[in-house]
Amino acid sequence: MPNIEDVIKEALRIVTPSQDEVKAINSIALEIMHILERKLRELGLEAEVTLQGSIAHGTWLPGDRDIDVFLVFPRNDKYINLVKSGELVRDLAAAISEIGISWVMNYAQHPYLTLTYNGFNIDVVPCIKMRPGEKPITAADRTPLHTLYLRGRLSGLEGDVRLLKLMMKRINVYGAEIKVQGFSGYLTELITLAYGGFVNTIKAASRWIPFKVKITLEVPSKVNFNAPLVVIDPVDPGRNAAAAVSLDSMATFIAASRRFLRKPSMTFFTNNTKPLSALQVRNIPTLIIYGEYPKDYVEDIVWGQLRRIASTIWNTVSSSGFKPIDIGLYTPQDNYIVVMLTVEEPELPEYEVHMGPLVWTDEAEAFIEKYINASNVVGPFIRDGRWFVIRPRGIRSIKEAVVKGLKAVRGGVVKDSLLKGQVILINDAAQVNELPVELRDIALAFMSKRPHWLT
Repeated sequence: MPNIEDVIKEALRIVTPSQDEVKAINSIALEIMHILERKLRELGLEAEVTLQGSIAHGTWLPGDRDIDVFLVFPRNDKYINLVKSGELVRDLAAAISEIGISWVMNYAQHPYLTLTYNGFNIDVVPCIKMRPGEKPITAADRTPLHTLYLRGRLSGLEGDVRLLKLMMKRINVYGAEIKVQGFSGYLTELITLAYGGFVNTIKAASRWIPFKVKITLEVPSKVNFNAPLVVIDPVDPGRNAAAAVSLDSMATFIAASRRFLRKPSMTFFTNNTKPLSALQVRNIPTLIIYGEYPKDYVEDIVWGQLRRIASTIWNTVSSSGFKPIDIGLYTPQDNYIVVMLTVEEPELPEYEVHMGPLVWTDEAEAFIEKYINASNVVGPFIRDGRWFVIRPRGIRSIKEAVVKGLKAVRGGVVKDSLLKGQVILINDAAQVNELPVELRDIALAFMSKRPHWLT
């Protein structure tokens, strides 16, 4: 078995960009910043065009084609209104179009642009200037302060941050968006800084206990955060930089850290895992419902709806008498939206035991009257001081229960797409071949349950 030092040495070669790549990405960043500065002047707008994110911090991964450029506007009513309303972004988009640069308007707390330029994606985010100690006007206002805070402090730790980012990507906990509910790039940098390197971070994480970890780099916060992981934002002590991290994402990182320390392997840094075959997967009943990915919708909107749907389906299935084991959500290549549900049994018996009220309550009489003349029930009868009946079950198949849960969800493009899609019950792993090609490996991985890094 390889030792940690050998694995890290090999992994560092993967995460370290070449000099040519560094020059290329810096060149593109400067080009687009000069273009934006010129267009802002033409529009009569006053702003500081700044490079932010992992490119500015020197912690980006090879192959990363995303650049973050922030437009920092003066802190006055004029610019606050222009940024919040989206008018500023719309005017800038029109100006960019004049020189043939394609763009898409995205939305977070306020609109921002994603440009496509020479093979790179550039997020152009307007924000309001924020000084240390001030309250942010928009969520983006803290970002320039994050870059100022990390500048110099991360010197010598860039490789460690990259190792942590890549490991988190491979175990599917990297990213603060709703789809992942994991660790943002800024958070990985803070954690690496707090513990002093990749190995120290992994060792510390292996001892974490959710809801009992609070990391402070500067002044302790007086705010109490109810979250699995708390990392106080050094530029805003009233903010938990780890607020997006779900319990499952934190638990996954803890488990992977423990495993890596026990069995160091390049599995944590590569995606060379071979797809599973149906013969490697046990035949556990799994329901798969999928539909077309709704185009022209922001990912967070799609995933917000998808998570609400999953919660409703789980509750409906449980209340219908089924025993769900696990639920998975996927949007492969943004072509499909997919819900996968594993259950103990896909079909329930014809009859169910239905519990009624205590015999001495006012509700008892109404229960008796409801069932005493029903020809399709057994009872009423008394057990443990309550009335009971045995009655025909309303929903017997897992398909019916899932569709019922889906229909109970309030409107949305994801619900509409899934209702128009397909519902397939897989009792034998070989049935995975009935699915579209893009879904087969995902389905087998979901059915196997075992993380790929648990070798």
